Order: sequence, then structure tokens, then C-alpha cells
Amino acid sequence: MKVKTKLVLSSNEWETRVAVLENDRLVEFYIEREEQQNLVGRIYKGRVENVVKGLRGAFVNIGLRKNGFLPLVEIPEFDALEGDEAEGAASGGKPEPRTITLREGEEILVQVVKDPFAEKGARLTSFISVPGRYLVYFPNAQRIGVSRRIKERHERARLRDATRKFKSPHAGLIIRTVAEAASAEELATEYRELERIWEGIRDKAEKLKSPALIYEEPAIGVKLVRDLFTPGVEKMIVDYEPRYREIMEYVSRMAPQMKRRVELYQGDVPLLEHAGVEAELERIFQKRIWLKSGGFITIDQTEAMVAIDVNTGRSAREEDPERLILSTNLEAAAEIARQIRLRDLAGLIIIDFIDMEDTRNTEKVVAELRAQLANDRAKADFSKMSRFGLLEMTRERTKPGMMYLMCETCPTCKGSGRVRSRGEVAMKIERTIITKLAKLRGRRVRILAAPSLTDFLTTEWYDRLSEFARRYELSIDVKTDYQLQPTDFKLLTETV
Repeated sequence: MKVKTKLVLSSNEWETRVAVLENDRLVEFYIEREEQQNLVGRIYKGRVENVVKGLRGAFVNIGLRKNGFLPLVEIPEFDALEGDEAEGAASGGKPEPRTITLREGEEILVQVVKDPFAEKGARLTSFISVPGRYLVYFPNAQRIGVSRRIKERHERARLRDATRKFKSPHAGLIIRTVAEAASAEELATEYRELERIWEGIRDKAEKLKSPALIYEEPAIGVKLVRDLFTPGVEKMIVDYEPRYREIMEYVSRMAPQMKRRVELYQGDVPLLEHAGVEAELERIFQKRIWLKSGGFITIDQTEAMVAIDVNTGRSAREEDPERLILSTNLEAAAEIARQIRLRDLAGLIIIDFIDMEDTRNTEKVVAELRAQLANDRAKADFSKMSRFGLLEMTRERTKPGMMYLMCETCPTCKGSGRVRSRGEVAMKIERTIITKLAKLRGRRVRILAAPSLTDFLTTEWYDRLSEFARRYELSIDVKTDYQLQPTDFKLLTETV
């Protein structure tokens, strides 16, 4: 069955939320906020604070609260392309790791590849890349690589031949999936733009002292179009006019043939609610996910790993229990893949499928999981399933998962669980008020909340809430309701 992909983008002045729907089911969700900006892709001029031989890495001051970690031995993204993916690559074998030598106090240009997470600083690389819609520019490489997802041999050759004609011998390129069927002129135009951006980065780095931010990714609307709005996406729906204009300006320049696929939503019902996304998001906070068959999966996240358990939810005592177990495992594999993408689960993931006797059935389940993750943009690696039904996999982490973006330690159980964060609830309050704005003009809005949320709204969130009230010409006050749970709230109105 052909996958129909839709992008739904809901924005306001403070945050942008992006939902990726496949056949109208939510599979990926992104949030970017002013106070939680994604650092991945930023380029800094840093200063080496200390070199730790035991870790084969260095800690680099890039001006953040914690120093970033720079491996001294790594396989750059470009070299990780295998086989004929990269023109000029060594034939056969695995790519060779590259080693850099640093000394304390040395200045170095680095790029963030993973956001700071928990108590860890950002992970860095010294192998800089500048991404565009069709191409990724590597100033310190010389080869041409082609995305593995471009399968057609003649198209791969055409793209290589086209880029050879304009590529500098001192730079490398990866041709991205979206470049399939792009004209030579489109590729050359973007190459010149990326080259110009790199020259600006280099010039700025020469002028500034470390630590300094040299380059940051474009606004989320542009970044979204660049990375997600591929020819396979049938529609993008946007509900915030400034973001819509930003996107249309970029699409008009880079992919004018896709302008008709971008829509401005102006309905009364909030966009994510209209698209059925809000209800799906509530499941992110659930530990147990029910399957249509009556079985269920449980997801436990810790800093060390993610454990996922599959259960039939009913007795397997029937004429063919193996068939029932296979059916449940296959259904679970599809849902697990969706939850991995949706929750952005990363690092070590251990899945405990229901034991099966037939190894062919085991292979079917692993194949189903792989197939369901085929559209995942994060890199994943799988082990074979053990005889106990355990499957180990790892998935690339570039940013904190949804649970850490939207949740905080539960104040009731003191650390054994996580609940929706107070900041997340505060933004939900704002979104709820915005949807009722026409009815609230000229009235006082009273927010009733539990003590912990009231304290947050009147201290850490006070300036933000005051600005929100001014912007929308509202009178807002906050009162405590001791009967409410920490993540619940009520809105009352009265005439001013």
C-alpha cells in the first residue's frame, strides 16, 4: 500500500509544533521553542579546555553552560557511506576512522551533532557540513556521495555527472534523496548558495575570538521544508500566517512546483485537534499501548536504555497458539516502530517479543520491524533475535526524546516516573485560551491550578504570561485549586 504523507505545522510566537502523518496516522512529532532551541547543525569557534586520552576525546568550550565533547577518532558522516555510495571511497571493507590531534588552549571550528542531554554537554564534530535541500556541502572532503534511497542506477549516475561539472575539487557533496529528478541547473544553483554560506562561515570564524557562535540553522519553517517536504509529501498545512509566508518564500525559490501543496489553515478548530494529532499526543505519556488484537506493549524509558515488552493480553490456549503469537508480534512490531519514531526513542532499545518456536516466524517479526522503520530518518542497527525473544537495537540520538522535552520528574513519586512538565501544561493553557479568544475579549480569565503549577505560573512563567496577556489584550489571574492534579487546570471567565 502506498504511504500518503502529510505535514501539519502549528505555530505561534513562542513555539512551532510539527506533525508527520502517514496514511493519516501520527508517526513523528517535532517541537521547537524559543527556550528549547535545537542546537544540532550550529557551528561554533571553540577552545579546547582539556584533552582526555582515556576517552579519546576533548572537551571544547563553545560558550554553553557545559563544554561540548569532541571525539578525536571518528568516522565522519561522509565516510560512513558504504560501497559505491561515495565516489573515490576505498574499495571494500569498512570506512577508516579519522584521527585529529589537539592541544589544550587551541581554537577549533566545530559543529553540534547531538544536543546537550541530561548532564552531558553537546556532542561535536570537527568535520563540518552545510546542508541544503538537494545537497550537503562538505568543505573538508573531495568526493561525491549519493543517498542510498535513490535506487535507480541511471539516476544516480546522472546526478553524479551533473554535480561533477560544477563541484570544486576542494569540496565534497552528498546528494540528498529529494534531489531525485532535480535538474542540473537546480543543483548548481544550490551548490553556489552553499558555497557562499561556507565562505561566510570561514570569514566570520577568522574575525571572532572563541568561544563564538558562527552559524546556526535557518528558521524552523525553512528547515522543515528543506528536510521533510519531499516530493512524496502530498500536502503541508500551516496555521500561522507569518510561518506560512516564510515557507512559501522558500518553496517559491527552491521547489516552485510544490507551492500548490502548501495550505494556510484558517478553521475555527485548532489545527492539531482538527487533524486528530492532539488525541494521539496524549498517548506519548502512556506507558501501556493497546493493540487492536487485545494485546499490548509497555514502554519503560531510563537514561541507560529503553525496554519494550509485548504481551498477548489474553490466553494463547487455542488450536494454534503459535499463529496467535506471531499475529500479536507482527502487530506489535508495527506499533513499536511507530512509537519509536513518535517518541523519538534512541540509544539502546531492548524489545521483549513473545517467544516463538519457529525461527521463520522470528525472521518475519524482525523483517516487519525493519520494514516499518524504513522511512525513519534516524539511523538504526539491529541484532538478531535471541532464543528468548529478545531483540536489541540501537537508534541514533540527535536530540532529547519527546518524553524529556514534554515531561519532568513526577513530584508525587519523587523520581520513579515522569509527568507532563509544568512548562508544557502552561503552553497548553495558552493554546486553549487562544482557541477561545473571540469569546474572551473584555473578560477576565482565571486559571485554576494545583499548587505546584500555580507557583510555576506566578514565578518562572510570570513574564511570559504577562506578555501573553498584553499581546492578546486579556486580563489574567491565577488561583490555586487544591483538588486538581499537578497537570490539570480549569479556565473560568468573568466580566471585567
